[in-house]
Amino acid sequence: MTSSLLSGAGAVYKAKKPASGGGYLNPSSIEADEPTRFTILGTESLGGYECWVTTSEGKRKSLKFATEPAREDLQDRANDEDITLKGDEKPKAFYAFWIWNYNEEMVQVFQFSQQGLIDPIIQNLSDEEIQQEPWAYDFKATTNGLTGLDKRYVVTCVPGKRRTAKVNSQIEAAFEKVQSEGASLSNLLVGADPFKTAIPF
Repeated sequence: MTSSLLSGAGAVYKAKKPASGGGYLNPSSIEADEPTRFTILGTESLGGYECWVTTSEGKRKSLKFATEPAREDLQDRANDEDITLKGDEKPKAFYAFWIWNYNEEMVQVFQFSQQGLIDPIIQNLSDEEIQQEPWAYDFKATTNGLTGLDKRYVVTCVPGKRRTAKVNSQIEAAFEKVQSEGASLSNLLVGADPFKTAIPF
């Protein structure tokens, strides 16, 4: 299920067609030495639960749910998709937003389940002043430079580049193009492309 955590216009610079993997900001690509700067677009957001499982071919696969799944829910999905559960699968909460990635100059989907990203982003979006004009703020994300369990994210909220009318209009035009093609974050729940028309579930 989508929720409107944001209010405000959504948009982006010049639209680049998402390449393979290019349509997503992967938390693992956030680095220590170069901040990843992005702004959240539109009012559509997605919250849910994700569980990583292994298919019969030995491949890792993400199963997503709109609400926290019970063990029976996991088993039902596993049966439907030819997956054998090991018994230690643990669903984790995730969030997903449409963003404009200034580093890549493109509209992307930012999905994350790391608490070090969830806490500061949701806290800032819940701030009364930012809620008034979320489009007018940017986020900068970096890490502490470590890996594995020692990796920590650092997220700061700064005045947005979209306060400049020219930048904002470019960003809005790109996001409007994505929206006009039927893009929907809800597709993530069924393992489909969010840049395509919404699939009923």
